[in-house]
Amino acid sequence: MKPIFNLQFLIVVLLSALAMPVKSEGLNTNMPELSGLFDQKNADHLLLVAFKDQSINRIQGTATAYRKRGDYASSTWSQHVSDDIATDYHIQKLTEWPMTTVGVHCIVYQVPLNVSVPDTLRRLGQDARVDIAQNMHVFNTRAGSGTDPYFQLQSNLRTMHIDQVHAQATGKNITIAMIDTGVDLEHPDLMGQISQNENFAQSISAGFSTDKHGTAVAGIMVAKKDNGTGIMGVAPDANIIALKACWPEQPNAIEAVCNSFTLAMAVNTAIKSGAKILNMSLTGPQDALLELLLTKAITEGMIVVAADTGRGQANDNFPASMKNVIAVQSIHQKNVGNAKKQASILTAPGDKILTTLPYGTYDFLSGSSIAAAEVSGIIALLLELKPDLTLAEAQSALQKSELPAGMGYFPGINANGAALALCRTDVCQQDTLKLVFKNP
Repeated sequence: MKPIFNLQFLIVVLLSALAMPVKSEGLNTNMPELSGLFDQKNADHLLLVAFKDQSINRIQGTATAYRKRGDYASSTWSQHVSDDIATDYHIQKLTEWPMTTVGVHCIVYQVPLNVSVPDTLRRLGQDARVDIAQNMHVFNTRAGSGTDPYFQLQSNLRTMHIDQVHAQATGKNITIAMIDTGVDLEHPDLMGQISQNENFAQSISAGFSTDKHGTAVAGIMVAKKDNGTGIMGVAPDANIIALKACWPEQPNAIEAVCNSFTLAMAVNTAIKSGAKILNMSLTGPQDALLELLLTKAITEGMIVVAADTGRGQANDNFPASMKNVIAVQSIHQKNVGNAKKQASILTAPGDKILTTLPYGTYDFLSGSSIAAAEVSGIIALLLELKPDLTLAEAQSALQKSELPAGMGYFPGINANGAALALCRTDVCQQDTLKLVFKNP
């Protein structure tokens, strides 16, 4: 079922969201009533509802005008409306919170087993009080373990000519917001590379540093350079804001899942962080609330990078399917014929790529999650060269750098070519670029 979404509401909200947001530190996702949000058996009976609340982005006039929910402040009007909806539809309110960056109040309801979910969703979509009514969607990360331990170490960096760009840029002073699982904060190659972290899946997955997928994606982007151990990231001097919105499907698994609730909280936090890049190495169904938030992020100047499944199916390829999101597919280094189908989709190495794992270890992983992280790292390099880099400039430089199959080179993103394409037409930070860089 497609989410019910009011386009006029989207336009109004985006304009009103320019107001100064009320300061908030994060949602306490360890409250007892949230446990049902993460039980996959309940997923089909969870609905996410949102409506505009103009008081969210106003400075609080009195303490009694707001009520606390975790660490977020909500207007009493919104709370009364959400209570009335629960009563009118005979559904249970699990949690609610204000999405401060877009000025909407969000609620998660659970529909009883003996009540029709499609019918409830249809009626909510027709309710004048409601602007968004949708299912609680489930998203999946896009990386898996490799099987060939003798694959040449970090061949992906050589393929993309990363070392040539490092002569001029390493991602210094660039922040990447990463929405994923947790990260091993004590890993020798990642220690000090994570400037901020938050867990929005605390109720189901309290751990952070033992998570594999986020640790692997972080290593691809920012693993330390020249520290005498391990590997090197694409942008080793960049830093990451690690926002855990996904959790392992099974204990110790690389595969992870997320849902609309945790992802929305993470995107909202990423927007407020001021990060220049948002990496989302995950995919799922189209989601109205997330689309609203990501549109806001892009409007604010954030460059959003997402994994692309390569199947071209919009129902499981969001947010890569969104306009103005940089979609990245993995291309197998041993099968260069596995080419992308759309010119707007970028490709990067994603087959048996060496990266970081928890407890200071390393392994080879494959998938579009890895490819997306590589592109986020390259954009960090371009941002160091041109701090006012726009989405259009990044897309143009990256697309110009791609080599087609059949030319004797590995097809896909070429970081050196992207830097050349950018700095030939724009003023970059390094005056010596044209002297240092060479065509592949």
